[in-house]
Amino acid sequence: MLAETTGELRLVIPAWGGIVLAMVGVAYIILGTWWPRPLDVLSMTVLGCMVGLVACAWVPLAKPVVIIIGGLILGGLMAFFRNVCHAILSAVVLATVLATLAALAAGARGFTSYLVLNLSNRSYSIQLSGPNLACDPVLAACLAGLLVGTAVAIGRFAFSERLVTCVQGAGLVVIGLASVVSAYRGEGGRSLAAAFPLTLSVLWLCLVVIGLIAQGVLARRHAESDEWDGEADVPDDPEA
Repeated sequence: MLAETTGELRLVIPAWGGIVLAMVGVAYIILGTWWPRPLDVLSMTVLGCMVGLVACAWVPLAKPVVIIIGGLILGGLMAFFRNVCHAILSAVVLATVLATLAALAAGARGFTSYLVLNLSNRSYSIQLSGPNLACDPVLAACLAGLLVGTAVAIGRFAFSERLVTCVQGAGLVVIGLASVVSAYRGEGGRSLAAAFPLTLSVLWLCLVVIGLIAQGVLARRHAESDEWDGEADVPDDPEA
């Protein structure tokens, strides 16, 4: 829910919301081997909703309508033009990962607060904290992530599918667990992400690696199962 504090809107995820996010993240990691296309469409739809949230300040329509339209447009494009849109999604995911890691290495100057929406007829605005693209190492890492993500999607599409789902799934698991712990700690202290950014980042990277290994094992077992089924379907030669 959104709680108004000091003239700004702060996103607060309750404990049950954190549990749901963690479960969705686990589903991303496990099902990424079998359902990469629906997960890509879901991810692109969420990304479209975020783009709609940013664009609603300039579009003369109701904010929910703009957010829904953004999600439908990008989700629909992913459904019909999957290869191109997956390359875009892969570039965005890798750029976010590398920019976040560079921001953590840069320290306090690596992060900044972005204004998403400022309503002139109200006394509050929406602020998001993220990597500071005005910081040279963060910007360089972001651009490198865009290029690497696109190249991986073009050259190793199957690996890119697994990487994108694992990165997103691991991120959702970490955010969900951090939200649950923060909810039980109460609102008096610092958030878990602000108190232990490096610990959460290492946990995130470990979950990504574990997810990639698990998906690789599942993919090999699925391929071996298909081979055994194919051999079983071959009829015996009556002349043998």
